[in-house]
Amino acid sequence: MEEKRLSIRFRMDNPQDRKAWDLLQILSAKENTSKNAVALKLICKGADACDTPGNSALDLIANQIADLVANKLLANAGSVNFIPASNSEAAEKEAKAVSEPDDDEIRTVSKEALSFLDDF
Repeated sequence: MEEKRLSIRFRMDNPQDRKAWDLLQILSAKENTSKNAVALKLICKGADACDTPGNSALDLIANQIADLVANKLLANAGSVNFIPASNSEAAEKEAKAVSEPDDDEIRTVSKEALSFLDDF
């Protein structure tokens, strides 16, 4: 049997090292095994989780960002007003129903200014 050795030092003044040491102690006592066995088990689990396709840390972050953007767009979709770009009576009624904007608001373009679009 070939044996490979690895020595790990835990610096107790480093919070991450302290946390890792405490976890090793808790898990080894809970499972009634050595700290070495627990460390090997955790290393293998971590490696398996990283190697799973579509499960990398970057993929998870990208998916979370995509979900947040999609949810934000869906939440704001109800507050968006769509005005048809045709000369129908419904469009005229809706244009009349919209109140005049204040001077500091953006004004909509008149139908006369967009009449050239009818040629297309």
